[in-house]
Amino acid sequence: MFLFVYSINAEITNNRYYPLYHFAPQQGWMNDPNGFSVFKNVYHLFYQYNPVSSLEPGTAHWGHATSKDLVHWKHLPIAMYPNNTYDKNGVFSGSALIEDDKMYLYYTGHINHPGETPDHEEHQALATSTDGVNVVKYENNPILYGTGRQPDIRDPKVWKHGDTYYMVLGNKFTKNNTSLGRVLLYSSKDKYNWKEVAVIGESDGFLGYMWECPDFFQLNGHFVFLWSPQGMEPQGDKYRNLYQTGYIVGDFDYKTLSFKPITEFRELDHGHDFYATQTILDNKGRRIVVAWFDMWKRNYPEQLDGFTGQLTLPRILTLTKDLRLIQRPVPEIKVARTKTLCTGQAKGGTKVTLKDKAGEINIRARVTNDMELFIDGRNTSMRIYYSAFCGEISLDRGGEDGLRRTEWRPKKELMLNIYVDASSIEVFCGTGEVTMSSRYFTDGPVSVRLGDTSSVWQFKVTNMRSTVPLNGSYERQ
Repeated sequence: MFLFVYSINAEITNNRYYPLYHFAPQQGWMNDPNGFSVFKNVYHLFYQYNPVSSLEPGTAHWGHATSKDLVHWKHLPIAMYPNNTYDKNGVFSGSALIEDDKMYLYYTGHINHPGETPDHEEHQALATSTDGVNVVKYENNPILYGTGRQPDIRDPKVWKHGDTYYMVLGNKFTKNNTSLGRVLLYSSKDKYNWKEVAVIGESDGFLGYMWECPDFFQLNGHFVFLWSPQGMEPQGDKYRNLYQTGYIVGDFDYKTLSFKPITEFRELDHGHDFYATQTILDNKGRRIVVAWFDMWKRNYPEQLDGFTGQLTLPRILTLTKDLRLIQRPVPEIKVARTKTLCTGQAKGGTKVTLKDKAGEINIRARVTNDMELFIDGRNTSMRIYYSAFCGEISLDRGGEDGLRRTEWRPKKELMLNIYVDASSIEVFCGTGEVTMSSRYFTDGPVSVRLGDTSSVWQFKVTNMRSTVPLNGSYERQ
């Protein structure tokens, strides 16, 4: 075991971009959500964390936070450090299994081999907790070496069906000198000893060279395979981000361990910043998803303020009859609402200023008319535009690669539910059939403004308060 000694020199020096009601780290760098779970009636959220710098992912730890309502969050001490031979270069992503009043945390241990080929290896490891705070790594780690599947085999998602435990792992393999992504299925009878039993799916080239953060769950009688493929090429308005997150719906047989896809790959979100999803089935029977609200190689200005990264709002997933995922913010978010600034009909040019750059916007309008909305700051403006003629919704934050656009044809009325925070925006279209999640950075006050020719039936704007503590307080200076 290694003794991890350092001084935490990362601190938030400016809170101008720090979110009020989206979870973010106290300082330093965060990326993938990990170990999302409900333990002793409390939601637990772990995450990839570099506590010493906001400028780079560094050597991954597991940060930790809890919530009783998925809205108010409490920061907890670092759950896991990279201090063993099998994870000395990173405690990479993983998941939680709750059983018999005990938390089992499965994760990937990462080891670098500079100057060698391959230059790294990855093994699966286990840690446990009986109180949800203190985490102890299993003394006989790693529990799965991934022999023959190295060097990229990571991000275990574990669940139980019947008397058997299952695990999916993201993997890269080579075929005809081409790197391709796939997801492997493992099984176990005791949570400790695992064997590979199937391949859930693999890329033919179109779906990229590496598959990360796999998730596999049942919804409305079918199975959803949700993951983040790397290396997909853009196609028109599709797949515009560096890496994608999407899903395939199909049927799975636990006897034959065969997954038969029914749908093609579909992007789960159409904004700029959405990656590394993780879902849980909570105590209310809801399938809830969270994602890293960021993207690799963005280098956003928040880095210079002492923190990097945040998470999307938790969303409830449902599956329609035509096998499309619907995403809706958890209803608990309503407790973050404060003062309603305006409501009712509104004409083009109507403008409302948000407090602390955070608010919720609800719009209802005719589907036969175009609709334009601006989120204006001191030095930038974000435009949301619905084209009735084209049947498209777009989000444009300006600059190079600022436009994201996708098909959307509401049938009865145009409905938009928009969440604006200090450096982010989440757009929910209709009942959640289309979502767009993007970061944006502006200084000074933020205003919401209808386009000059946009008249709507309902224009409701509500301030949102802080539910994520900064420096131990919910108050913002």
